[in-house]
Amino acid sequence: MFSPRSVIRGETSVSLPVCIDYLSFTVAGGDVGAIVLEAQAFLGVPVVEDRGRGLFGYRSSVDLGGYGIVAYGGEAQRGTIFVSITGEGCRRIADLGRVRTWAESLGARITRLDIAADDFDSVAVDIPRAIAAWRDGLFKVGGRPPKARCIDDFGSGEGRTLYVGSRQGGKLCRVYEKGKQLGDTESAWIRAEVELHAKDRVIPWEAVTEPTKFLAGSFPYFQFLSLVAERIRTIKKATAITIEAVARWVKLAAGKSINVLLQHFEGDVCELVFSVRRDGIPRRLKGWWGAEDRLRGDK
Repeated sequence: MFSPRSVIRGETSVSLPVCIDYLSFTVAGGDVGAIVLEAQAFLGVPVVEDRGRGLFGYRSSVDLGGYGIVAYGGEAQRGTIFVSITGEGCRRIADLGRVRTWAESLGARITRLDIAADDFDSVAVDIPRAIAAWRDGLFKVGGRPPKARCIDDFGSGEGRTLYVGSRQGGKLCRVYEKGKQLGDTESAWIRAEVELHAKDRVIPWEAVTEPTKFLAGSFPYFQFLSLVAERIRTIKKATAITIEAVARWVKLAAGKSINVLLQHFEGDVCELVFSVRRDGIPRRLKGWWGAEDRLRGDK
């Protein structure tokens, strides 16, 4: 589960453990009971409990001994099953490769993945250096630099936190004084973690079993963690460009006909659309639209 790598900072060499600190994914249908049983097995949880309520729009949910949740049911979720594993639950899993193999066999799609690195002695990472790195553009990955904010404890010893990016954008980095937040006011323990959401991106299952290189690829600041850095690229721009091309084609090929139909239906756009739409996906959109799957059910 942990993936230590050597880090060189001038003449200092340290090894930072990297781990998965949260995992959620959806399965497009399947046997809820079988999925709960498999989750129990890899978490080592003998008993589960019906929560008596739903979650994220799902009608029902089961608690996995406090280490995770399986949610299911509800017309709006279109038969999908949602599984979430907490950070503590992820640390209980002896073989994340087993989880990956099982989930991939079900066609599961990761909706959220948190990857964390711990610097117990603040040798390579701390708040001042992370802020300086943001100012130096080391959190910029194309386009404008992500927004940042710092929560200061003003010397209380409760710990500071730097946030870079946002959940709405699909990628949020937190660098915080973990030891202090756990109650040790003298602790040097710093945790740096990146929270990834399936927002305009497909998170590969490889990131679960080889998290270090994906953390290294999340922002330039973390490249020191690994000689190999894997960047999870967004697909929003490519999809938008393809959609625009389809719209232009429809306008040229059928724009005048649509205009006549709109008059025929007395301006009722919904009636017009339902009268001409067909099931399926245009060939040029397959791959983009299919991979993105409109990234539904992002949790």
